[in-house]
Amino acid sequence: NISVGMIGDGVNDSPALVASDVGIALGSGTDIAVEAADYVLMRDNLEDVVMAIDLSRATMRRIKYNYMWALVYNLICIPLAAGALFPST
Repeated sequence: NISVGMIGDGVNDSPALVASDVGIALGSGTDIAVEAADYVLMRDNLEDVVMAIDLSRATMRRIKYNYMWALVYNLICIPLAAGALFPST
């Protein structure tokens, strides 16, 4: 499963921004490029793209971590709340 990303700021980049899976436009780019992109960087620093990718990976890691803890918590606490420790009478 391959995803294609495109970063651009001009009129000639707009078709590629639309065709790509993830289009990123620079804030100083043309209006058509900004409209065609999925994401717009407010600054003109390309290092922000790397930071955005790292942030998204960290966010997904945290979401998976929270799902794991929610699963463990529910596996333990739902039977307790249903009365698993009370003897049947």
